[in-house]
Amino acid sequence: MLVLDELFLHRDGLAGLWDVSIWLHVPVEVSLARMARRDGSHPDPAHPSLARYVGGQALYLASCDPAGRADVVIDNSELDRPNWLS
Repeated sequence: MLVLDELFLHRDGLAGLWDVSIWLHVPVEVSLARMARRDGSHPDPAHPSLARYVGGQALYLASCDPAGRADVVIDNSELDRPNWLS
């Protein structure tokens, strides 16, 4: 078994390679707050230093529909209370 944890794994060209895939849904505000605590980055999605990350995520979500391509979708908004959606 190989477990991969990476951005953009449901994009065209990769989505069909996985036997099982899981999408962890987390609102961008929550994701950026976690990233700020972990890495010391700015937590505000509108901050110029995050434009590439936020823009890339928005493009990925709109063009690839990772939740629609995943076998399992989990709402991971609350780390201590994940919610299995599908």
